[in-house]
Amino acid sequence: MKNKYIVAAILAVGALLILFHVEGIPFSVVQMLVGLVIVVLVGEPMMEGLKEFGTSFGLSPHVTGIISSLASNLPEGVMTFFMVMSPELREVAILTVMLASAFNGALLGVLVVMLTFRGGAITLKREAMEHDVEIMRIAIALCGIIFGVGVVLNLFADGGNVYLPIEAPIFLLISYAGYLYFVSRDQGPVEEERHGEPGGRGWIAPVLLGLLGIVISAELIAGSSEYLVHRFDLHVVIAATLIGFAGSIPEHGIALIGARHGHVEMGVSNLLSGIIQSIMLIFPILALIVPVHLDGYVLYQFLAIAVTLWIVKKAIVDDHRLTLDEGLSILMIHILGILLFDELSLLI
Repeated sequence: MKNKYIVAAILAVGALLILFHVEGIPFSVVQMLVGLVIVVLVGEPMMEGLKEFGTSFGLSPHVTGIISSLASNLPEGVMTFFMVMSPELREVAILTVMLASAFNGALLGVLVVMLTFRGGAITLKREAMEHDVEIMRIAIALCGIIFGVGVVLNLFADGGNVYLPIEAPIFLLISYAGYLYFVSRDQGPVEEERHGEPGGRGWIAPVLLGLLGIVISAELIAGSSEYLVHRFDLHVVIAATLIGFAGSIPEHGIALIGARHGHVEMGVSNLLSGIIQSIMLIFPILALIVPVHLDGYVLYQFLAIAVTLWIVKKAIVDDHRLTLDEGLSILMIHILGILLFDELSLLI
């Protein structure tokens, strides 16, 4: 009960910081710190609530992880939707969503290293991962095709702007919808014991608490990051990197906290789904709302996503286990991709 009061008090402080926003670097730093504290506090109860939700309705931990990832991505989707409505923030919003895939991949690497540092491996169920591997293959192929057509269109554009063809986001959304359909249809029996009666409602309070915490922390961290971006007049690449990082931590940091408390399959599923959802769900929705300029920044992200997804897929397909060396390789390739992307900020 004491912990609930502490969480409620911190959430109230976060809400007040949002409501009575004061511009200034010290205030922005405080906002970010409070946002990170909220992530830590609500992470465990939300994962426990989602686990109870899954067992109450007969869902496997893997499917529950996908649902938790969708819930985690909701604030990011809302935040970027408002950003694309502002012409000066449009490219930052698009790049932020694409970078979220890289940050989720880096978090996956951190999770694997964290759980295998003292030996052992994370074993992934072949049946549960079948559709995830397939959607990764599709994402790699689509990103590669979009990168290729973007390069060709730019070569023959005669100096004009090149935009993403409308067919691309449509096919990305159709592919992800098909993935969700087959995952839900082919879900096997749940092996875990139920922690309550089917259809029980004990999960509602912790899940709502977690969602509220995610929304508040995302607003605090993203808001402070946006202010610092404008305050220091940062390049679009650096701005997208900072906001993408700020958005991924509160939304998917709960996966690390949950995995540390035993919800390993849910945590891995959350982060894998986060990687895919960024490029195959949130990005195409934004691309249907506003035109996406296929400049060098966006094309690089398509190439980087294809390559890093291949690394993740290869680590899973080899033996359906994630080991320390694979975790380190996943972490390093994603960090390198982010760092090299930031080098593009040197271009005028």
